[in-house]
Amino acid sequence: MKKNKIITMALATMTGLASFCTQASAQETALPKPTQSNVAGSLTKALQDRRSTRTFTDKAVTDQTLADLLWAADGVNRKDGKRTAPSAMNRQDVTIYVGKADGTFRYDAASNKLVKIGGGDLRKAAAGRNKFIETAPIVLVIASDTGLTGGNKAISGLNVGAVMQNVYLYCAANGLATVCCYAGDTPKDVQKFLGIKENILPLVYMPVGY
Repeated sequence: MKKNKIITMALATMTGLASFCTQASAQETALPKPTQSNVAGSLTKALQDRRSTRTFTDKAVTDQTLADLLWAADGVNRKDGKRTAPSAMNRQDVTIYVGKADGTFRYDAASNKLVKIGGGDLRKAAAGRNKFIETAPIVLVIASDTGLTGGNKAISGLNVGAVMQNVYLYCAANGLATVCCYAGDTPKDVQKFLGIKENILPLVYMPVGY
């Protein structure tokens, strides 16, 4: 009798699982094929073309292209000073540092200008194991002021990630190459190179070129 009860319970369990799987399968809905576009400059085309590249030519990035890239990344797009990239509770904790052959700069989004902070080559300072960074015409170091995020590195990561994706999409839409490189947990050497305090935390390095 006991054996029959065990068999009955096992069959009931198997039947229940089969019914659950059938219901789960029935709830699946096939989606239409995503719309694609060959229109240059469109968001859909940029998303299609977005990719990471670790090789660069020696072709220079013009000042106009750099200005457009930085504005797309985290520039001011409204009269109230808000940005192209979102940030939690509008903390605007993100700063972009730019390394070029002629020095290292801080992007001042509010004034739309580069502020030179040194004559050294940020590309070499940021390269580390990613030696290809040195071969790009420019490198963007994207940092978060953790003092503005209450020390919450998750929020810093979200805000920097939004800027990073803007860089990717601008590059994809304009024939530029880039890749996201994690700055590491303790980027003290780059902080020292930039002359910034410990609360300004570099999270991402993005070499940009052709």
